[in-house]
Amino acid sequence: MNALAEPAERGLAAPTATAGTAQRTWAATPLRARLRCVRALRHGLAAHAAELGRRAAAVAGRPLAEKLVSEVLPLADACRWLEDHATAVLAARHGGRAGRPFWLQGATFVVHRQPHGVVLVIGPGNYPLFLPAVQILQALVAGNAVLLKPAPGTREVATAFADLAFAAGFDPQLLTVLPTEVAAARAAIAAGVDKVIFTGSSENGRKVLAQLAASNTPAVMELSGADAVFVFADADLDLVVAALRFGTRLNAGETCIAPRRLFVADAVAAELRRRLAAAGVAAPPLRRFSGPSEARQLASTPMALGASIFSRDVAAAEALAAEFQTGFVTINDLIAPTADPRMPFGGVKASGFGTTRGAEGLLEMTFPHVVATRRGRARPHFDEPGADDAQLFTAYIGAAHGAGFGPRLASLRALWGALLRKARGPQTPTL
Repeated sequence: MNALAEPAERGLAAPTATAGTAQRTWAATPLRARLRCVRALRHGLAAHAAELGRRAAAVAGRPLAEKLVSEVLPLADACRWLEDHATAVLAARHGGRAGRPFWLQGATFVVHRQPHGVVLVIGPGNYPLFLPAVQILQALVAGNAVLLKPAPGTREVATAFADLAFAAGFDPQLLTVLPTEVAAARAAIAAGVDKVIFTGSSENGRKVLAQLAASNTPAVMELSGADAVFVFADADLDLVVAALRFGTRLNAGETCIAPRRLFVADAVAAELRRRLAAAGVAAPPLRRFSGPSEARQLASTPMALGASIFSRDVAAAEALAAEFQTGFVTINDLIAPTADPRMPFGGVKASGFGTTRGAEGLLEMTFPHVVATRRGRARPHFDEPGADDAQLFTAYIGAAHGAGFGPRLASLRALWGALLRKARGPQTPTL
């Protein structure tokens, strides 16, 4: 059977309830079994790479090779990353004696990562395979069910990916492909999804958030960018020209982290302009800057998805990058490093919040669930505070957290005295 046979329309009969039922069973499935499905899916991607790439390329009439390298390949790499690292990322974390406060003697803690439940993924039109598919896989591996609302014109890509997932062993009830109309996302939110992952424009993101606010539904919002490229005087200008040619032409410029603003050091601005014109590169309107201080100011913008720096002084570039308030900064490169499956991706300010991909993206598909166990019989906090307990607590805080040996020693003596008085109990005055 061809896993990429022409997909039939999938109905929308109570998808949230159906997904919720399947999710509870899936969440109880051992992680190693979930990852076996991911491995089988990766092999399916390899077997059907060209056909899947053609479907992705057909959305906007892009070359097959471009979609293979920008969508199919990074998706397969993301599968392998999950196979290799999801177990460690999602592992329970135990808290025992180390660092435990004195007043919690006998208590142990376990932090589990619990799936949210049913996750709605609202996919974009520019990368209709890679972006939503990674989010779907991370949600599924974490134990969630997924409703996918594809962007208009991308349903064939979405259902083709879903067919591969089902052929790899994922329960069809765990992944429902909704209609592409905006109303489908609204209906799913109204039906009660547990988290939303949205990729798209800031304007549309605000509309989604407005609906989510009524139910306090959590979300990850991966929104528009207006990425800046900073070219310093010592930059390799041939590299800059090649980077801008690539960044402005990739996916016909429809890349959220594509260069939108170009800032060039005064000393090389005229030469870079000449080289860009000679190479036929339609770069953003070019603005000059004088040095790192002005670059910091120019980098400050409400749209804060990413930025790029070109300089031969890598140490100085890294120091400057650390001061940028953006989700991602590339040095002497453009766009491609953001697809590394190990790295989180997301914006800040008007470019959104939350992350997808990497360990942080996988953890976004869960919430921390803490179980505390107390052993022994001592539960002093159950007792009603006595008249002298304020002195005891004050002395303990000073002994544990005071500044300097002298004050802490004085507090320790006061604590010892308060404990002795408490042990003796209330004294009956004598006549």
